[in-house]
Amino acid sequence: EIVDRSAVPGRIPLERQDSLVALGMAFVGMAVAIWGFTQTAQVDALNTHLSIFLQADIGRVAENLTTTSGAHARTAVHPIASILLYPFGGLLTALGVDPVLAAQAFVVLIMGANVATFSLILRLLGLPRSVGAVFTVLFMASACFIFWGGIIELFPFACFSILFAMFMMFRIQTAHWGWWVAVNMLTLGLTTPNWVFGLIATAVRLKLKPFLVISASSLFFVAVLAIVQNATFEKAALFFNPSPLKYEINYFQPTMDARGTYEEGWKPVNNLRNMYVTTIVGMPVEVEHQNAVELATTNQNTNFPEGEISPVLATAAWVVLFGLGIWGATRRREVRLPLAGAGLMLLSQTALYSIYGEVTFLYSLHFMPLLLLFASCAWFAPYRSIAVGLACAVIVFGGINNERRLQETISTADCLGNLDSVMHWQSWETIKKEPRRNADPDNPDIPPEDLEACKVS
Repeated sequence: EIVDRSAVPGRIPLERQDSLVALGMAFVGMAVAIWGFTQTAQVDALNTHLSIFLQADIGRVAENLTTTSGAHARTAVHPIASILLYPFGGLLTALGVDPVLAAQAFVVLIMGANVATFSLILRLLGLPRSVGAVFTVLFMASACFIFWGGIIELFPFACFSILFAMFMMFRIQTAHWGWWVAVNMLTLGLTTPNWVFGLIATAVRLKLKPFLVISASSLFFVAVLAIVQNATFEKAALFFNPSPLKYEINYFQPTMDARGTYEEGWKPVNNLRNMYVTTIVGMPVEVEHQNAVELATTNQNTNFPEGEISPVLATAAWVVLFGLGIWGATRRREVRLPLAGAGLMLLSQTALYSIYGEVTFLYSLHFMPLLLLFASCAWFAPYRSIAVGLACAVIVFGGINNERRLQETISTADCLGNLDSVMHWQSWETIKKEPRRNADPDNPDIPPEDLEACKVS
């Protein structure tokens, strides 16, 4: 064969100690997520009003996780998310748990699973346990984790499917075909574009014939579950129906720019900055009209806060660390093929989020694990001690910065949640009853004074 997909001799399989370390890290990750929820609980309207927290759809997702009623129409791009995730939330609510608390508990558990899986991936990459622990802590100290670990959204679950695909790609042992079907069903079933993770991971480890069979089988099984879901969940949409998929064009930045509904305009460089930097070191938020029909907090176009040194130090350390990681990845020949697969995954995400979505940071759990995977490869470059020191610097200075940015976002979101226009037009209950308005940039529903009311000082 031209490409050797077998395990490289000399690689050490996972041991019991690795599982114990991963479990310990999972508890730390859950603790961080619980802390995050205690912070976001300061915003009364967070679970009932859309977009006030970096355009998150918290009310919709909380309802989708805990009930078969309500609007499940986003299954057009999250093909079987409702039928996969509802059983857990539905069980808790059936036991008498408050729906919001049930959804929060589910997010806390999955964030712990994300941390544990990432820890195991770093061991499969070849990092010593102590070094892997440092980069796992960096995973939890990132702006991405701190912000989205304390919010009810689908991104934590999509992140798990991505990490599952990466774990299987780096895993030493040969896996039963059923695991590969599960990988492809999860990545496709939770977010349509993320099927690329499952496809790449499968292509890295399997030959062409089993790759085609598994891919086709996974698509078929997801389609069958989607049909069952469509009959079970209210207003659920079929992902293979082109009509709702066409609506996704509205979320492409060039499209919004051409319509005049994207206030700042399409700036690919800002998208890349938000993807490769802001994901790890958060930037300040601001309030702006989005789609000309709502107010939202966003960090898409903001810069370093004045008078603060921690974000500057964290960003400098992160950029150098990531550069060292790319260098180290080219030297790590023992896992050259899986790292090439991870590189293709990252390139695919870069291409997608250079044009999709108004707030790139909203999707950061889709690519944050890849960024930190490559950053951790700095251990395989020269100057290992410098790499570990840089990672610690990002943890300390980035953690300080990210906590401040979270509090700013919470404060601004709380302000937005108290505005009459937001309480009406962005209420999840109102949106379910009334059709979404067509965006009219010349006649927005939001009064101009409301845009100024919640400016960050």
